[in-house]
Amino acid sequence: MANVDAPHGLTPIRHLNGNPWNGVTQRCLIEDDYGSALFIGDPVIVTGTAGADDTSGLPVINIATGGDTNRIYGVIVSFEPNPDNLTLKHSPTLTAGYANVCIDPDVIFTVQDNGGAVLDGGSISDNACLVAGTGSTVTGLSGWELAAATTPTSDASYQLFILQVHQVEGNAFGINCEWEVLISNHVLRGGGAVANEGFLGI
Repeated sequence: MANVDAPHGLTPIRHLNGNPWNGVTQRCLIEDDYGSALFIGDPVIVTGTAGADDTSGLPVINIATGGDTNRIYGVIVSFEPNPDNLTLKHSPTLTAGYANVCIDPDVIFTVQDNGGAVLDGGSISDNACLVAGTGSTVTGLSGWELAAATTPTSDASYQLFILQVHQVEGNAFGINCEWEVLISNHVLRGGGAVANEGFLGI
């Protein structure tokens, strides 16, 4: 049976030490002049600047960039309700708001590959990259996926480290496989900011 094609970005499932993900996040600011919509499961990066219209001192986030050498700060897991539109499940363009971001570099995520190539067991313990996708305004979920066409390999500047195939019924090697990954090229992991590197796959 073919894998279901249902991109959702990155979804936290547990910590590297085996404990279930504890739900801890960092509250982050989305500026009202930001021109990209954001979705649950999107990888993000911090801008390193203070909010222009918010004096709370929260970090300001933008969408991350997929591909080699591009670092990641965390993953959006929810948004605070927008009082002007309580039906929204995502953050529209040019709309101020707050996102709750999982920033722990030792959290394991699931992510679907985009089917650009058929990955097999040789991808396990390799590094991989992400590719941007269009999120859903209906579900609020991200369209980001693991970039299967960028062949996973031992490259510390790639964004992810592949741990294994996600062990759920109906998921197997093949197009649109769900993988369990760590964010390797993580802003908070340290040690490789100059070279934009995380840890090296095997």
